[in-house]
Amino acid sequence: MTVWVYRDGQLVDKSTVGPRNFAKRANLASPSVSRFEEMTSPVTDKPISSWRERDRDMAAVGAFDRRDLPKDHKFSKGREAQYNDARRSRSAERGGSD
Repeated sequence: MTVWVYRDGQLVDKSTVGPRNFAKRANLASPSVSRFEEMTSPVTDKPISSWRERDRDMAAVGAFDRRDLPKDHKFSKGREAQYNDARRSRSAERGGSD
């Protein structure tokens, strides 16, 4: 039985070609499969079964996932302000100026 393969944009007999060069990218489209597991929305308690539904649900309430932020993003300016306030109060307790 002849086995046909798609090489360099053409169908050819597999026995007439050498091993596949994997450094080249195939011209064939490959399907993507989402590995999203269904979850319940923490905001609306509705089931979410796709990334798009998750994004829509989060955008509806102005929420975001911390993992979606760039690495250099300062997550919370409030934490920095808390740190500075605590530092100033410790300095004031010791009688020094910050």
